[in-house]
Amino acid sequence: MNEKTIVTAVVNALTCKGFRYVTTEVANFYRSVDVGAIDNKGNIWAIECKVSNIGRAIEQSKTHKLSADKVFIATFRKNIRENTLNRIRDAGVGLLYVTADGLMSEPIEEPKENRPWSLARDRFLARIMEGD
Repeated sequence: MNEKTIVTAVVNALTCKGFRYVTTEVANFYRSVDVGAIDNKGNIWAIECKVSNIGRAIEQSKTHKLSADKVFIATFRKNIRENTLNRIRDAGVGLLYVTADGLMSEPIEEPKENRPWSLARDRFLARIMEGD
């Protein structure tokens, strides 16, 4: 299983849930977001997809919080160590699992409420809409 499988599962799940825009590899500051999406309430989602190295995803997610309303990490369903789960919670990001058959779970952890920088949010919003 690879990262592309996770990205595909996330895109399919969000599209089925009726998200207005869903796109991949969206530029955000000096990084890119694996999946950027806009839900029906106008909330901007940034989802970092990882097979391994969840610690790196946590660091990337901190940057994404500057421009997205909700930030998640998506990974394959596996046992995540309590220490790592605590780091995810402390960072204020949510956690999504993708199963072996390519389905995305409801959030395992909900992200904390985030107030992104308005200029960065507007820029990220435009990039998601351009990429759709």
